Amino acid sequence: MSKIGVNISHRRHELKMTQEELANATDLSTNYVSRLERGEVEYIRALTLSKIAKGLKTTMEKLIDGNTNQQHIRGHYQSTLINLLDQIDEQKAEEISKNVLDLVSSNIVVHNSSTKNNQQKSSRR
Repeated sequence: MSKIGVNISHRRHELKMTQEELANATDLSTNYVSRLERGEVEYIRALTLSKIAKGLKTTMEKLIDGNTNQQHIRGHYQSTLINLLDQIDEQKAEEISKNVLDLVSSNIVVHNSSTKNNQQKSSRR
């Protein structure tokens, strides 16, 4: 994923915008916005970046040089999931997100309790 794509995605999520909303605000296609965020667009025209910056209520400079520290960089599967959720009905996306969160939370609880059990067994020895 390109740095600009990461910055666009991050800013869009900060504003709680979908890719479709950004596309409509910038007269770009949703497909183009998605490809841009995934880093599949090799070159972006200054005029296009200016439209995106305006649609995201930020500057071109922040989209180019914005903070892309590790917590904002997502892996392929995370980006794919987010992109898919952005493309479906909001209510359905919320339902799926809740199910994923429940699954992750239950896995963390199981993992944490098994780790504690193993630590307790080790300390008894």
